[in-house]
Amino acid sequence: MNKAIVFNIFFNGLGVIRALGKNNIEVIALDKTNQNVGKYSKYTTNFYKVTDPNLNDEKFINELIKIGEGLSEKPVLFPTNDVWSIAISKYKKKLEKYFLTYNPDYFIIEKLINKKKFYSIMTKENILVPQTYEIENYEHLKKIKNELKFPIIMKPNSRMEVNRRSKETKIYNSNRMIEINKFEDFKEYKELIENYDFLIQQKIEGLSNNMYTIGVYADKNSDVRAVFSGRKVRGFPVDIGDCFAGESFWVEELVEKSKEIIKKISYTGIAEVEFKYNDLDKKYYLIEINPRTWSWVGITPETGVNLPLIAYKDLIGEKIPDYIEMDKRKKVLWTRSIEDKLNCKKNHNNLDNKDFLKGEREWKNSLNEYDKIVYADLDPDDIKPGNFWKRELKKSKVKNIIKKIIRR
Repeated sequence: MNKAIVFNIFFNGLGVIRALGKNNIEVIALDKTNQNVGKYSKYTTNFYKVTDPNLNDEKFINELIKIGEGLSEKPVLFPTNDVWSIAISKYKKKLEKYFLTYNPDYFIIEKLINKKKFYSIMTKENILVPQTYEIENYEHLKKIKNELKFPIIMKPNSRMEVNRRSKETKIYNSNRMIEINKFEDFKEYKELIENYDFLIQQKIEGLSNNMYTIGVYADKNSDVRAVFSGRKVRGFPVDIGDCFAGESFWVEELVEKSKEIIKKISYTGIAEVEFKYNDLDKKYYLIEINPRTWSWVGITPETGVNLPLIAYKDLIGEKIPDYIEMDKRKKVLWTRSIEDKLNCKKNHNNLDNKDFLKGEREWKNSLNEYDKIVYADLDPDDIKPGNFWKRELKKSKVKNIIKKIIRR
């Protein structure tokens, strides 16, 4: 039987491991560190520490091939963040001798990760995206000063940016975003603008619960064969933060738009198409397409559309449905419960929003609204990853206390 190889095994990868392992598929897990939640899942058959593709993607690929050479049947590859996904597409021809991969060709994935290219393409296709301003440097920014409509956000054009002067690479957190409310605010970031490729863009008003995810699996013909639709309920920080809780939530308009986009760009494989609802004009804006599984993909099996399993079956030649949508009647919540509960207790006191609960009691009561709860961390059927994560959070808390003491 074909094994699956899942790499970068934080909660995203853990969700994929469980989605496959619960269906009796052997899973090999890879990561750049020996310590990550997916390593401890009972569904992880083997674990290998490998080179971080950020540091040396060719070395990582050679290590991956060495694993593939030792297997009798081609395993299916499941990259779970941008850097690992980019490496697979970049070396796709070389890898296909040893592996089955749904990743698109590199020239397609490059259009998605380069935000300037992405927004330009989507604008030409008449897809509603945030207004984006092309700037070359700080002097150029001053020249278009009168064209700017505030508030504006400033973010790196891609996660890995090369300094124009020193040629050193800077790796940005995917959520890095700076809000600019007046032109004078740009002065503080002049050095960044001069040295790195930053995107200047319209801010779409609303908190993180205005973010909508359409998860798809598209076959080799770029036909969408399976669809999940959901909404981020809570994140941290509350406006642009990582997802701590997400729910199944069907939006027909966004599903149809996503299928149209996937076909137009000739995308293949699993992707997250992300939209944000603008509180001001009441419209949905396309924010990005993540060429991989996303942080809360672990929700999909409980909604009747197990995207990792569907992708796996299609690649090994098993018949899959011509088209399947999630069960719209079933209300499912995915949660990183330890942090979600703590977030509600500590960070929502000044927020007037029904999703941003205040306190542990409200959090617990809210769970009754759902037909099914997917605990990404404290899954009672796979508890070791959660126990590991609790220990890691305690370590992090101690480190933060020590830092505060040192600052004093």
